[in-house]
Amino acid sequence: MPSIEDWLSNPLNIVAEAFENRQNSKEWKQKVEEFFKNKISDEKLCSLIPSLNSTPLHLVPSTSLVRFRCMIQDSFEPEYFLETYEVVNKTTGEKVVGTSCYKDVIDSPDGYDVITESRQNETGCRQVLFCVSIPGETEWVKQVYFTSPSPPVQGVVTSNLSTKRSHDDEPMEATEGLQPFLFNLLSNRRRLEQTAQVVGTSLVLPEPCVTSPNLEVSHPLPWEKGQAAIVKVYDETMDFKVNEVYEFIGILSVDPSLSAIHDTNSDQVNGDCGHMEELKSRSPPASLVPRIHVISMEKLSHNNPLLPNNVSSGAQTLSFVHYNPNPPTVPDPPSTTNDEILDFLRKVTFGDELAAQSILFHLLSRVYTRSGTMAVGKLTLNISGIPPNSPYPKLFADVIKQLVTKCCYLPMTLDNMNKLRFVPNKNYTKNKLEPGVLQLSDGSYLLLDETSLKPGSLDSNGVKNIRAISTLVTTQKVDYDFQFYQTPFYHDVNCVVLSEAKSMLPCDLHIKLTPGFPVPENLVEYFSSLLPPVEVLNKFRIYLTRGRMVDYDMESHVMQEIENDFVSWRRDDRDNVSADDLHRLLVLARVQCASMGRSKCSSGDWGVVKKFDEKRKERMKIFENRHFDVVKF
Repeated sequence: MPSIEDWLSNPLNIVAEAFENRQNSKEWKQKVEEFFKNKISDEKLCSLIPSLNSTPLHLVPSTSLVRFRCMIQDSFEPEYFLETYEVVNKTTGEKVVGTSCYKDVIDSPDGYDVITESRQNETGCRQVLFCVSIPGETEWVKQVYFTSPSPPVQGVVTSNLSTKRSHDDEPMEATEGLQPFLFNLLSNRRRLEQTAQVVGTSLVLPEPCVTSPNLEVSHPLPWEKGQAAIVKVYDETMDFKVNEVYEFIGILSVDPSLSAIHDTNSDQVNGDCGHMEELKSRSPPASLVPRIHVISMEKLSHNNPLLPNNVSSGAQTLSFVHYNPNPPTVPDPPSTTNDEILDFLRKVTFGDELAAQSILFHLLSRVYTRSGTMAVGKLTLNISGIPPNSPYPKLFADVIKQLVTKCCYLPMTLDNMNKLRFVPNKNYTKNKLEPGVLQLSDGSYLLLDETSLKPGSLDSNGVKNIRAISTLVTTQKVDYDFQFYQTPFYHDVNCVVLSEAKSMLPCDLHIKLTPGFPVPENLVEYFSSLLPPVEVLNKFRIYLTRGRMVDYDMESHVMQEIENDFVSWRRDDRDNVSADDLHRLLVLARVQCASMGRSKCSSGDWGVVKKFDEKRKERMKIFENRHFDVVKF
């Protein structure tokens, strides 16, 4: 039986052994996948696999097993390779058959040549994806993944089989084969823990990689220094989409020969220099952008490390014994957590109950279906009344980052609007999709600070960026620029706009911040004391993730009640009641229902929503023509 050291540090040995004992071309691959599938299904063994999200690349040996939690930033054309090849000894004439599965190059022994016309040769095909660490992933998520044992990959899809994982594995002690490889991994982990810095309640990890200034980084958020990797998948039937989030487990390849193209001066190459530029762009140095040959993978419905991936949205209780480092004996009911998080958000909004409720509704909203161009379920929030030059927007963003798993804070300064690329752009010379700030995965939160926008001129790029944000806010789509045409990519990104007066962006829900108690003079000090203990924060984080995933339905009598109310409103005030108002109220009813942990909307939920919206409208009428009536803080 292979030891831990064998299948972790030398997985290609397992591949080679299965290939040598093969009966046919498919059977041996299935054995390889079943072997690793059984190993990964063990939580203790799975936690030993180093992650490229937190482990610097130079600390991970080549050809060892790694994992990578990432977003698909671009997809390349399928790659054809010699899956089976035959080599011949130049001296003795001995012939040997080998495989290049899970490898980038054919590693023929010294003194052997590949027989290019051999009948034993078989061509294989693998999908190629360019992946980056999840844009906007918050620090607490990285911290929990780094410090806690990794949960087993559930509902796993192997690189060639779409089957559930079997647990019929031979018994193995977690410490078997604890040889130099594992010793080095544990030593490297201790070294990382020693070099990590504690900031407040968060553990700030060292950067996972150092990027060469000469290498073009393909990460949507230019201020983030995430890891990138070229992922190769051997299942041709898998349908991958750009911006989807996966966790891949596979064999790491940093073969130096993959970087040979960068040692060639394109000016010295006869032929198409544009093709050379494409090759360099699509084949970055493996020491910076490694290759991962996938053995197993899982599409992530969320990236909350406190919950398993296959959270049952219909369940009424929270079960996270293996994921929460401090699990409660009896989980609090959603209504209790709802009261606690509302109390916390009231402190964030200086006692403004309506603003706190609006924020909670926004955090629980998601696009759950589409009808034509309408993204049903989106709830873009505009909080106005924020004075310019205030630290509040950044402090507010820092609080939200403590609650959600993916968050991007974007000050809408003229410099950002004019210089940043918001919309992904297809570069045909390099034949790749260049990322933009709005290339975010579903479930991300985008905080737009409109108070940072000062008087000045927007250039053509700035106008294009504003238009892109407006389209995202309105329809939850971004039109990616393919130069000759635009292709819509649909998103589910929760957008909140902080502004002085009503935002210039079309928002679904507008609330004027009205503090219920005097605003503290030192906001930084005030916000630093707001965060509750980590146990309470974890409860909030689980509550929000579960709330977003709750299935939703509405009883027929409740739908009839809503229709009757809408007809009555239209009859009394036709000019000020539209279909958009009905859509907003239906979305609010859904998130109110989710906030209580229920999947069916009741008449009570509808009554709460109506009362909330009436209070909000009354407040907005008071401040309708008082654009500069803001509290100074």
